Amino acid sequence: MDLPRIVAHWVDTGWMLEMEGLESAYVGRLNGAVETGRRLMQAAQVPGAEHGVQLQVDLGSELNERVKAATQATVDAHKAQLQAAAELRRTAAALRGHGLTGRDIAEVLGVSPQRVSQLLAKQPRETPTP
Repeated sequence: MDLPRIVAHWVDTGWMLEMEGLESAYVGRLNGAVETGRRLMQAAQVPGAEHGVQLQVDLGSELNERVKAATQATVDAHKAQLQAAAELRRTAAALRGHGLTGRDIAEVLGVSPQRVSQLLAKQPRETPTP
């Protein structure tokens, strides 16, 4: 079952909340929109409101697209950071495998010796073959 939806529109100094079948409501801050909308819906006995509500912020097409792009850029940056960290761990392990010391690895990678210890500790350990 889909949760009832609240659509919040910015107007002058606050947010106008639109809820299907109910009069619009005004809140000064967006962080109060869900609770206000949920209470109004529960009072009006909107089906599903007792389980929660969905908040959709509508800032107009231009700002909605900018928010979407900025959010996606943040997600992409996080994924890139995870990939870079994994590559850094693999590279540190490869350098160690070639006989470099922790301090030498730190110099080569431009990180602290403590970071090298962390990177190497996170590598899966190979079990020796008998």
